[in-house]
Amino acid sequence: MRTPFSSLLASPAGKLALSLLFASARLIPGTDAFTLNPIPSPNLSLDQLGRVAFVGDFDSISLYQYAEQTQAPPDVGNILSRFPNGVFWRIQKTDGDIKAMCAYEKDGTLQGMVVGGNFTSVDGTSTPGGIAIIDPNDGSVTAVQGLTGSVNALHCDPARGQVYVGGSFTGADSTNALIWNGNWTEMPFLGFNGPINSIVAGLNDTVIFGGEFSGLGGNITGAAENNTQALPLGSANLTAQTSSGRPGFSDPKNIACKAEDTISSGSGSTWLLADNTPGFWRADFGFGFKPTKLQLYNTDFEGRGTKTWRYTALPDGGIMNFTYTDPTTKQEAFCDARCPLPEGNTTAQDFFFVNRVGMNAFRIDISDFYGQGGGLNAVQVFATGEYWS
Repeated sequence: MRTPFSSLLASPAGKLALSLLFASARLIPGTDAFTLNPIPSPNLSLDQLGRVAFVGDFDSISLYQYAEQTQAPPDVGNILSRFPNGVFWRIQKTDGDIKAMCAYEKDGTLQGMVVGGNFTSVDGTSTPGGIAIIDPNDGSVTAVQGLTGSVNALHCDPARGQVYVGGSFTGADSTNALIWNGNWTEMPFLGFNGPINSIVAGLNDTVIFGGEFSGLGGNITGAAENNTQALPLGSANLTAQTSSGRPGFSDPKNIACKAEDTISSGSGSTWLLADNTPGFWRADFGFGFKPTKLQLYNTDFEGRGTKTWRYTALPDGGIMNFTYTDPTTKQEAFCDARCPLPEGNTTAQDFFFVNRVGMNAFRIDISDFYGQGGGLNAVQVFATGEYWS
């Protein structure tokens, strides 16, 4: 069974390391839903001591009024309620972060509080998918089985009697998004191809999912990875180290934003390094991006060209890993600090990023070369379309 769904939008999401369950008439149907055992007020007389001050390593003081109050240190994740005096007390604890919580109602009846996160147990009950239901009457735990991974976002829809669940997981035939209504139910598509970080109600009876995705899990919208959006290299600040001093070959802008039918070797179209000298070509942007593919055109001017290079992400300085098709063996290959580039300029060489890492600049470091020195005829970088300032 698949339930209708009608709206997708991307949005950033935060992270909650602690979830709170507040005692209220809606969530806890009466102050006696949990058994609280009051203790008599201590009969202390401080009159003879004069003015009294409390010192120590604490951030608050409360009266000890109930036997269930504890001085135990906080656990990784706590689900809390309140005593009638306003002091928080722990209903349950988890072995990981609690990132989302909502009230699950069906047919007008509260079924429980759904909690999600990267935990694997709640009060000793195994919850391998990072999702569980807490009974607000007694705090008992019901594990929701069927997910592998972790939950980042929940949206309870009382009108439909169901819960939209998002995160980084697999379940049923879907990835990263499912519906819980007593059983796992798929949406009209098979989830998303990246993690979901937030889910909210939209206008006109829609639901909005936000996260790090570029397509649907079933690839209904096209390719799962979007490598088609080229970065505007021409608007970046382009610099180089140890460029050739030859007129027409020293400007790093020579090889940016070139149409494929205009790529050629020669003055004004090629960037060269100085003779027998390593160096780099660098692009700095005014925004952040996550590249997916690098496309390089080698030069063959006077037998020169780049032989070995690496891509350095900035400002972090990490050397990126790539997959590519070896032009000799036609097999998939990998490279990082010493990536090869074939001699000559017949076709573009595509290198795909193994890891999606955010950056706002990059550097192509050339360490070895053909002939008297290195150089390039064109550079293209493709990204997911996710940018930030």
